[in-house]
Amino acid sequence: MDHLVTESPNDPRLLSAVARLHLQLGSIRQAELQFMRIEQLVPSDDKLARMNRALYAVASGKYEAARELFNSVAGDAIEDRVCAANNACVCDVYLGHPQRMLDALQKLMVAAPRAAGASEELVFNYCTGLDLQYDGQKLREEKARKMVDVAMWAGDGFNTASFKLQ
Repeated sequence: MDHLVTESPNDPRLLSAVARLHLQLGSIRQAELQFMRIEQLVPSDDKLARMNRALYAVASGKYEAARELFNSVAGDAIEDRVCAANNACVCDVYLGHPQRMLDALQKLMVAAPRAAGASEELVFNYCTGLDLQYDGQKLREEKARKMVDVAMWAGDGFNTASFKLQ
């Protein structure tokens, strides 16, 4: 990774990718150093900088701050809204609000069915919320209903493991 950074030390997108890898590897301090470099390269209200701050907040256990930052990232592009809203909803679970997560994800899937409803990550998180809220027959009914919805939006390659049916 250091080789890539050495070749392009002022590329905020590359630095962000490296920092996010550090987060995934659990190297929070290394990620923070990369994020600080990015903050010097882009305006403070830059979407990439805000998303990085949100991811760092999650890694630091600051879920309320992360949720607010993710919500501030959701822009006009549907892909941005889906990714940021999905991440904000995961924060809702950590904050103890699975119903708020379900409501927000459902609203997003209705508003943007082709983008949100076909997102395996989003459907997985939605089904996790269902697992936290329901059990038995109600849980099976809700997941079956969501499977019908997703079948209309997603293609044949959709990973059905996202529904967590076991």
